[in-house]
Amino acid sequence: MAWNTREYEAKLSKIRGFMIREEIDGILITTQANFIWLTGARPYVNRITEKSCAELLITRDSAYLIANNIEADRLIEEELQGIKIEKIEYSWWESLQPKKIVEKLFKGKKIFTDAAIDDRFARLRWELLPEELERFSDTAKSVANILEKVAYTIKPGDTEKDIERLIKVVASEYDVYPAVNLVAVDDRAFKYRHPLPTDKKLEKYALISISGEKHGLIASATRLVHFGKITEELKKRHEAVIFVDASFIGRTLPGVKIKEIFKNGQKAYETAGYPEEWKKHHQGGLAGYKSREFRATPYSEEIVKEGQVYAWNPTITGVKSEDTIIVKNGRPEILTVSANFPTKEVNRGEFLIKRPDILIR
Repeated sequence: MAWNTREYEAKLSKIRGFMIREEIDGILITTQANFIWLTGARPYVNRITEKSCAELLITRDSAYLIANNIEADRLIEEELQGIKIEKIEYSWWESLQPKKIVEKLFKGKKIFTDAAIDDRFARLRWELLPEELERFSDTAKSVANILEKVAYTIKPGDTEKDIERLIKVVASEYDVYPAVNLVAVDDRAFKYRHPLPTDKKLEKYALISISGEKHGLIASATRLVHFGKITEELKKRHEAVIFVDASFIGRTLPGVKIKEIFKNGQKAYETAGYPEEWKKHHQGGLAGYKSREFRATPYSEEIVKEGQVYAWNPTITGVKSEDTIIVKNGRPEILTVSANFPTKEVNRGEFLIKRPDILIR
C-alpha cells in the first residue's frame, strides 16, 4: 500500500529539487530501495535482487509507472492506490521496451537511472520524515522482540539451522523479513564474522544477528546467549565490546563527523585492550532502506543529523554488540530495545548507555 499523498509529494519534491541542482530532466527509478522509499509499494516478485519489477520515471512535472503486463495492474490497483501516477504498460517479452519508452518520450533529454547516480541520489533517503521515523520505531521494536523470543527459546542440541528457521518463523509473526540471518554457536562464533548457519549443534554459546526489514526499513541487532557459567575470557571480551559499542553510540550526536565517531571507536578498542580488532569487520553506519546506507570509515566526511538512524556493530573475536539507534533531541536513543533481555550500563562521556548483556540460561 502506498504512503499517504503528503509523504509521496514531499519525496517527489525532494527528487525534483535534486534534478534541478543536477541539471537533469528525469530520473528512472529501477531499484527496490528507492521504489519503496518513494511510494511504499512492494516492487518485487524476487526480494533478493536489488532491481525492482517495474520502473518509475520522474520528470520535472510528471510521474510514470513503466511496467510489463504481468505487474502493471497489480501495482496500480494494490500498491500505488491514492497517488498520482500514469501507467505505461508493455508486453513482458519485450525486455528492451522500458528503455525504448523513455527514449521515445524524452528524446534528447538528460535521463539517468537512480543506480547510475546512486552515490548522490541515495542521499535523498538519508533524512527521514516523521512518518518514516514512526515506522522505523516499529521495525526496530519488532526486530528486538524477535531476537528476545528466539534467545529464550533455543536450547542445547539445536543446530544453527534450527535457530535460523526459528528466527524466520518468529519474524513472520511480526511481519518482518530477516534480510540478514546470522547464527554461530560455540567455537564458530570465534572463527567467522559473518557466520551463515550450519548443521553444527549448540552446546553452550550462541551469537545471533539479524537485519530485519519491515515497511521497507531495516533495523539490525545482535544478541548473545550462554547456557551455564561463562568463562572469564568470554566475559572480558564481552565487556570490552560493549564498551566500544557505547563509545560509538555516545559520540553519535548532531554535527559530529562520521570519521570522528570512527576514530573515537578505534581509541575505545585500544583502551579496551584490543587495538587491532576493528580491522577484522566493518563497524556499521547509517541505517535506512538498506541495512547500511553507508559504512563508516576513518575517512567518512558525512555529518550526523538530528533524526537519522544508525546501527553500529563492533566485534571482538567471539563477541559482537549491535543495536539500531536514532539521534533524537540531540542525543542517541536505542530503538531495538529488548524489554526482558539483561543489560549493562556503560558510562561514556555524558551518557549512561545500556548495552545488551549475555543472556545466561
